[in-house]
Amino acid sequence: MDIQSISIVIAATSVVVGVIFAILQLRNAMKQRRTEILMSLYSRLGSAEFANALERIRTSEYKDYHEYVKKYGVAELYQVGSVFEGLGFLMHRKLVDKDLASLFSSSESLITWEKIRPMVENARKLLSQRRMGEYIPMLVWWEYFYNEVKKREQRLQQTLQ
Repeated sequence: MDIQSISIVIAATSVVVGVIFAILQLRNAMKQRRTEILMSLYSRLGSAEFANALERIRTSEYKDYHEYVKKYGVAELYQVGSVFEGLGFLMHRKLVDKDLASLFSSSESLITWEKIRPMVENARKLLSQRRMGEYIPMLVWWEYFYNEVKKREQRLQQTLQ
């Protein structure tokens, strides 16, 4: 082999090593970003303000969307809904692992969704946010989050049996 051939092999090897290194760095950066996103959501979920808002929604008494808004306003619903909307959207886009994100759920979050679901469905109809076969977002990602957590629970139950 002459020097020119050796330099071509070295250059090609350097490019391959550089590409592999860049891919590994990119993968590491993506994992780090996903962790940062989850920790940001976790800090919101762990706050006393969030826990209180979730509890107030869960224990509220109302017959429909209008009565809920009249009695309680929408601030707490937006506060709690935005967290679960974000988590559900991130799960849908595969920006966070579904199993890991599901660990952020609690029985209170599931019970709260089950409680407000009729109100949300009523509000979707009232606000013309429901069309044939599709939803225009009104807590649709919280609903998605709920459904994914329930699927995970069912899978876990089946593996335990």
